[in-house]
Amino acid sequence: MTNFISKEVDKLIKKYKTRDPFEMAKSMKINICYHDLGNLKGYYFYQSKFRYIVINKNIQEELLPVICAHELGHDRFHQNYAKNDAIREFSLFDMTSKPEREANLFASELLIPDSTIMDLFYGDCTFSSVAAELNVPIELVDFKSQILKAKGYNISPLCISKGDFLKN
Repeated sequence: MTNFISKEVDKLIKKYKTRDPFEMAKSMKINICYHDLGNLKGYYFYQSKFRYIVINKNIQEELLPVICAHELGHDRFHQNYAKNDAIREFSLFDMTSKPEREANLFASELLIPDSTIMDLFYGDCTFSSVAAELNVPIELVDFKSQILKAKGYNISPLCISKGDFLKN
């Protein structure tokens, strides 16, 4: 599945000439809305041929692209789930759900170029220092390392991602 996700991300980057999930969503005519969602980080839904990404307006600014990219992953791979009911994100990076895992892999592949992360790793950076340098959660770096491993890079993923890390 990681190979399929990587190819889909590559196609989108070439087509829209950006890795910015907000620009990509706009080009794809996906509406992005911000609301007070309480503990909910965001969700994706598809209704009457209109697609929506709804993001909690109270989350940390550095998480906005992560949430948007994750929801774009749902748009690409899980529209059939979202037609009946919104795909709600109580906890991103949930490893127990196949759709959540796919959306997380999509987000990591979209937001973190291979060359950028490998340059950092070749510079003897740790997973936490890479996450800090890229201003992303360490779990996103972990998902990206799983993709890199599948692509044949000599890297050992942490496999630490837990479903509730964004609750704190």
